[in-house]
Amino acid sequence: MWFDAAQERRVVEEFGLDGEVLTPTARSTLRHIRTLLAVDMAGSVPAYSKSEPVAVPDRFRDVFEGYASYLERRGLARVTQRGQLCVIRRFLASVRVSDLGALSGEDVTAHMVECSWMTAQTRAQVLYTIRAFARWAAGEGLCSPAVAAAMLVIPGHKHAALPSVYTAGEVSALVATPGEECPKRDRAMLLLAAVLGLRAGDIRALRLGEVDWRAREVRFTQAKTGRPVRLPLPDETMLAVADYLRNERPASGDDHVFLRHRAPHGHFEGASNSFHDVATRAFDRAAVDTSGKHHGMHSLRHSVATTMLADGTAYPVISGILGHSNANTTRRYMAVDIEALRRLSLEVPRG
Repeated sequence: MWFDAAQERRVVEEFGLDGEVLTPTARSTLRHIRTLLAVDMAGSVPAYSKSEPVAVPDRFRDVFEGYASYLERRGLARVTQRGQLCVIRRFLASVRVSDLGALSGEDVTAHMVECSWMTAQTRAQVLYTIRAFARWAAGEGLCSPAVAAAMLVIPGHKHAALPSVYTAGEVSALVATPGEECPKRDRAMLLLAAVLGLRAGDIRALRLGEVDWRAREVRFTQAKTGRPVRLPLPDETMLAVADYLRNERPASGDDHVFLRHRAPHGHFEGASNSFHDVATRAFDRAAVDTSGKHHGMHSLRHSVATTMLADGTAYPVISGILGHSNANTTRRYMAVDIEALRRLSLEVPRG
């Protein structure tokens, strides 16, 4: 069920919920407002209400679908395809030209100005995605090759910033303070991220058949890399998942481990970032200082890696546990291994 975008905008502005950054409470209020608007239109509570995605203009629909088919033929992961198509959908909706053949560097610049609120890394990724699209379009004879050639590369590296990590004590406090609405589910999710280092996407997609209770392990294929992973289930994590399944998980024929607490109790797979609030609220309840750090599920994955590194775990073992396809991804955690860096420090000359 979609709600009317203009109607939502008026209500959102009236309640002061139109800021770029909203608190968890404000986001919850916004979600309830959207549900009420959907009820007003349909006369019943919707299964799930959300804002309508940005529509691709009719004049570019064939081009968009052609590019979507191209990405699929390349064999990219589904999550990668969705992310790139989201960028291109917004780009095509923003340009003013009536035909892609008239596209110019000025159109790209105008769109990037609209993205000025993003971080430098995100802007670089957006521009990279648009450049790849423009090169494909030029190869298909749909636009000038000069468009892609005119796009400058934004200097930067995805690993330039230090990963956000937390101490073992902070993570323990976090796990010990799950939410009130569905505490067993939240605790199990947090432990999977904080102990096994699972990505949020893999927690969303985890199926009942992928948990081997006798062998005390989980076996699944990573959504991001497509690589099969087999990890042991420590007692605390295994018991937390079992506690959720026995005492809190809604009765359902859906074989996803984690389901929505509210009817109709669907799974989370396909949702963009459903678990961010689970971690953010847990950080708040545990009074963990998150100043200058990310505080979502992925920060728990980073914390697992740095804890193992500090304990002397070999890089290949860490890469295997986290499912990294490139050892260089694991080596980035050297930058936050303070004790190891201290041993390598040079004495400051005096005089």
